[in-house]
Amino acid sequence: MCDRFGISSVHEIDKNIANLVPLNTQKSRSSAWKQFESFCSERKYCLNGDTNIKELSRIMKDFGFNMKKLNGEDYKEEVVKTMWNTVAKLLQKKYYEEYRVSFDPFTDVIFSSARKAHDAKRKELQRDIDKRKRSAASLTLEEHENIVGLWDEETPDGLQRKFYHIAAYELAWRGGEAAKCLVTYFKEKRNNIGELTGRIIYDPIFEKTAQGGAGRLCEKKWLTNNLKNSDRCPVRLFRKLMDKRGKNITTDRLFLTVNPLWKSAHSVGFFKNCPIGRNQISTWTKSAAQKIGLDTKKIKITNHSNRSTVVSCLAKAGVGEHQITKISEHSSTSSIKSYL
Repeated sequence: MCDRFGISSVHEIDKNIANLVPLNTQKSRSSAWKQFESFCSERKYCLNGDTNIKELSRIMKDFGFNMKKLNGEDYKEEVVKTMWNTVAKLLQKKYYEEYRVSFDPFTDVIFSSARKAHDAKRKELQRDIDKRKRSAASLTLEEHENIVGLWDEETPDGLQRKFYHIAAYELAWRGGEAAKCLVTYFKEKRNNIGELTGRIIYDPIFEKTAQGGAGRLCEKKWLTNNLKNSDRCPVRLFRKLMDKRGKNITTDRLFLTVNPLWKSAHSVGFFKNCPIGRNQISTWTKSAAQKIGLDTKKIKITNHSNRSTVVSCLAKAGVGEHQITKISEHSSTSSIKSYL
């Protein structure tokens, strides 16, 4: 008779848990910790059971502002954040496992000044164009038009991508917004007698809708008829996309996996009942930019570039920064500086 439960030892379980961490992540953690140990050695800091939490906070405060590369240069802004966070987690783990000392560098009040130190360092580095975080580059209107023109809406992939690039610009979508987008976020607007107005309300509820906090409702946005160029009309394309969702579709996700047999007479339709993966959608703008001849090795083009393009075009058209933040839903005018 077989045993009902497994017989794996705690050691075997721990080994399997360790294997969950990707090799690259393990290497990054090891590299960060070695640099932290080198920093502590040079500063004559001790990391043992006699070092109290207040002293650990002071060490992390010093490290947060004074970490450097081996050649003495400053790290880039985003590296400072990653390095400090990685070391903080490893330090927390070390003291709990080795000395049964429990603390949280990310929330404990005693580590408040340590967290502020690495934030202050990042703010200092933001003034250096070579060190600050590089935002997704904006496209020109001509480049955006060329990207939209790539796609044949009579094919499932072309229809989705054409609508995506127009909607991402019209609605100032964030980089990952398309991957989470649901059909239920869109609603046709009708007038008082029930007739369609040609406008579609976009009213999503995100897990994190804005840089101001979780669970907040997004301001309503609209897709409107393009009366000058019906080929680029987001309302028409949205309706066409809905018409192509066959009876087999039960998911609410907007962007779906293409049915490879869509041309077959016995096909269930354009799409499978399966959302497109986040990683696949994340390449759409970059791959399209490459198709129109942009050098994406020199210019950072991502799905977020559509949002950058909106902000840049509004600014060039003379729209004020406060009004732009209302349209783009940035939390403050300082948030859009990198796009201008």
